Amino acid sequence: MKVHQYCYFALKSETVSAAEITARLGMQPDEVLVLGSRSAEHRLPRMHAWKVTHRGSEPVDDQIESVIGRLAPVRPGIRTLADEGVSAVLQVVRYFHHRDGGEEFGWHLSPAVIAFLTEAAAALDVDEYDLSE
Repeated sequence: MKVHQYCYFALKSETVSAAEITARLGMQPDEVLVLGSRSAEHRLPRMHAWKVTHRGSEPVDDQIESVIGRLAPVRPGIRTLADEGVSAVLQVVRYFHHRDGGEEFGWHLSPAVIAFLTEAAAALDVDEYDLSE
């Protein structure tokens, strides 16, 4: 079975823009979402988002370590934003039976990643999709 997987760390808010998060952290994101940028009528997306992403062929636990490693210099700023109501999440996305996937099935979080998520008051959200017919 082939598995395609990636992860990202996001800071999300209805009131604090990605540009403001960038300015406060002093770190450029890989991706941003702007509140209501896709549809003024339905306010999609429903919040601003600042994201550091990792997409690649390596195992998702290695991708997670890479993302968290990149965030290490701004760790205190992330917690400050979280204390002010900005939500933080580590998102893991996996697609099973993906034509471009690899053979990595299991994954884990190291104690260092768990400590980072705890300090950042971040949630862990895992989405897994079965693309078999």
